[in-house]
Amino acid sequence: MPEIVTPPALVPGPNRSPPRGTRPIRAFFFDTYGTVCDFLQPLSRALAGLATREQLALEATRLAIAWRTAYIHATAARADPALPFVPLRAILADCLGAVLRRDAGIEPSAAVLDELAAVWHRLEPWPDAVPGLHALKAQAVIAPLSNGNLADMTRLARHAGLPWDVILGSSIARCYKPHPHVYLESAAALGLPPGEVCMVAAHQFDLHFAAGVGMQTAFVSRPQEFGGPTRPRVLAPGVDHSAAAEVFAEADWTYVATDFLDLAAQTHDACAPL
Repeated sequence: MPEIVTPPALVPGPNRSPPRGTRPIRAFFFDTYGTVCDFLQPLSRALAGLATREQLALEATRLAIAWRTAYIHATAARADPALPFVPLRAILADCLGAVLRRDAGIEPSAAVLDELAAVWHRLEPWPDAVPGLHALKAQAVIAPLSNGNLADMTRLARHAGLPWDVILGSSIARCYKPHPHVYLESAAALGLPPGEVCMVAAHQFDLHFAAGVGMQTAFVSRPQEFGGPTRPRVLAPGVDHSAAAEVFAEADWTYVATDFLDLAAQTHDACAPL
């Protein structure tokens, strides 16, 4: 498993995905930040713009990665339906404030934090993402299963041209991934058993939890997610690989694809109408 901190009791169950080809795929669910869209370049540009405007000495790319890492840990810590649901935009602003105070020694205003948090609504899709989503949409329902809330996913879809059929994920479940509730409630919203849903992600912790509730899985690597660094096939104990893209499949996922168009080709005969 990658180095994602989750609450102590929250671990994925054993892989319960149906064997490939034994169940139809009626819906594809997608992790979005990093899998569908590139977060690094837009966040880096926004932070570089802040540095120029405020005459600050900031390492924009390093801070963008630190912000993304803080967001992952913050949402994982809130992956509990019993906790009050906090909007993601507030979590993103809080995380950025903590990163800027810790790593840049500055105290940003609430207005600056809110302005920069909105950049997550304007991420750019990977080159294959939009054509690949259209190809997959021709085969089955497509939806984000993201920690982005309904408002976040709607704004991002309009900006990036993402052709979702429906928006699922955190707003449906009222909690954050990787709690199993998020995956199960999203499938239930479409009236589907988990085995007829394929979870698509570049982050394999997401796939472990999806497989643990019985979903099919698809690993699609994004080698440029962190600007070039990639994780080795074997992770060295005690080494932090959280700022390197996952390029090697670490489990027997239902599908392993180079991009969304490749995934559409692999699943063409496996899909069925909703």
